[in-house]
Amino acid sequence: MDISKLIKLSKMGGFFGGIPNFFDNFKEMEEIVLSYPKLKDRLGNKEDDTEKALKCLKEIRSELSLPFLKGFEKFLDASLGQIYDGINFNDNGYNLKKLSKENNIVLVPNHQSHADYLAINYVYFKKYKSPLFVAGGNNLNIFPIGPMFRRCGCFFIRRTFANDIIYKLTLEAYLYYMLVKGNPIEFFFEGGRSRTGKLLPPRYGLYQMLIEAHQAIPEDKRRDLKFIPVSIVHEYVPEQKSLARELDGGKKKKESAGQVFGLVKLLSYQFGNVHINIGHPVTMPPVDHANLKAQTQKIAFECFFEVGKNMRVTPTSLLAIILLDEPSGALKWEEILTKARHIITYCQKFNVPITDSLKLENMEKSLERSIDILIGNKKVEAIGNPNGNHVFYSIKDDSRKEILYFKNTVLHHFLVPWIVNMGWVNLFSGHISNVDDLKKFFIVQRKQLMHEFYLPTVKVFLSETLAIVSDAVGREITTLEECMELSHKELYLILAKVSLFSRACNYLLEAYYVCGLTLTALSKEYKEGFKMETFLKRYKEAFDSERKLKRIIKYAESYSVPLSKSSLQYFIHTGVVASNNGYYTVADSVKLAETLAKVESDLTSQLSINLLN
Repeated sequence: MDISKLIKLSKMGGFFGGIPNFFDNFKEMEEIVLSYPKLKDRLGNKEDDTEKALKCLKEIRSELSLPFLKGFEKFLDASLGQIYDGINFNDNGYNLKKLSKENNIVLVPNHQSHADYLAINYVYFKKYKSPLFVAGGNNLNIFPIGPMFRRCGCFFIRRTFANDIIYKLTLEAYLYYMLVKGNPIEFFFEGGRSRTGKLLPPRYGLYQMLIEAHQAIPEDKRRDLKFIPVSIVHEYVPEQKSLARELDGGKKKKESAGQVFGLVKLLSYQFGNVHINIGHPVTMPPVDHANLKAQTQKIAFECFFEVGKNMRVTPTSLLAIILLDEPSGALKWEEILTKARHIITYCQKFNVPITDSLKLENMEKSLERSIDILIGNKKVEAIGNPNGNHVFYSIKDDSRKEILYFKNTVLHHFLVPWIVNMGWVNLFSGHISNVDDLKKFFIVQRKQLMHEFYLPTVKVFLSETLAIVSDAVGREITTLEECMELSHKELYLILAKVSLFSRACNYLLEAYYVCGLTLTALSKEYKEGFKMETFLKRYKEAFDSERKLKRIIKYAESYSVPLSKSSLQYFIHTGVVASNNGYYTVADSVKLAETLAKVESDLTSQLSINLLN
């Protein structure tokens, strides 16, 4: 079945000339939506407002057609295999169809690509023979995909509607209808696609609407509300080039029909596998109306951490870590395999999730496929003579930001060994001489990374540190005080264990260094403060200048607009910079100089240790 037939049938409303199941039940939907207490009270007997609410409902609602959905499944059966090696779905023992019969379930996946809509809904319908109702942004409600997605169970939401109370209450009432009918719902908790590969903080709006709508169901008919965290990782993202362009400050292009038909170009690319993993369900506890906001945020972050915990290391992300962190810029295949084996061994030992394809017995074949994809997509180049067995693999300089995306999807799993490496480098250099210095170092480094990632608690962070140290020295170490008593031989054993991750976050440190230089210069020129656009322009100039020197700044990916903004946020949160009405000023020049000197020392000290090794 081709796409033109699907488009034609989506206009008709279904396959075989039939009328979608949805329209038979529209009257019931309308009645349930208008009975939602908050909307009912707002509308009263005002006919104009009621008419507006029904118009909003028509704009929002899914128009599910099971015949169309079955036909679309056949279309995807035939077409997805031309682009993807496979879509791997792991429910980790949670039967979502059974859960849906006994509870109200809401799937909350992260969001990397527009292909997420298709991948998750496709495997859900294929496995459970049941539709999944997904919330989509109305930017995707364009012909022909809008009508097609509606027939598959998608309902559309405006990007902003804060000042339209009738729209907001109608959306909440529609969610109430979905919960009353027991329909499984899905929404992307980040609110939009991640441009960097890092998980974005959760948006609370739909969480709170669902919780309030759920509470409006009579208690004797109310089932438990369970949020199902879903981790999705792509071995290659179709929108990769446009995402990288946006990192450099390019504006997001509005979705259009032309873009949709342009997707046929994707057939010339290879995208490997998509991996979808179901996390432990998060059950909504009894609602405390006095603290609903705090409760909502707690639930949202529980889901967020569960998604992060289940983000699997893929062959592409593993290659990204190895190739991006190599200071020489190029590696032989055997060197790549050696580093990969060490990282996978670390993952298996410390419960970092990996794809089945990366188990040691499958790893080499999977990495060969992944490097072929990156070479075929012109992101990695093979340098040298293949017949002479002197081939080196290197990421093309203009593709480093694109490949960084895949590293960022799993980098949070390796932050602790990176900080442990930094701590032990500081021990060797003499910057840390007692246990208080060591504790302070770990806390400062953790605070620094909090502006890039959501990290485990200090208690968990220190527990993971001690587990790494214990494994390296071959005996249990239970306190940081014991770490200060380790022999030089044991300290080197620890460095050997974590040195593979020694450059994992250097691009972040480099960004902070550039930010510090930029702030130092701006503080002298703009005594009354400077605006964001001035900061971004000067940051880029400072980065370009430092990169040419090749003294401190080594990585092209150390510059991006989101990274420069998060670097500024770090200096704001540490009290170095103050912000007021869109203007920024350096509030503590002494602390700025100290921070800049520390970051420079961290980068240069680590480099000297690496050279010694």
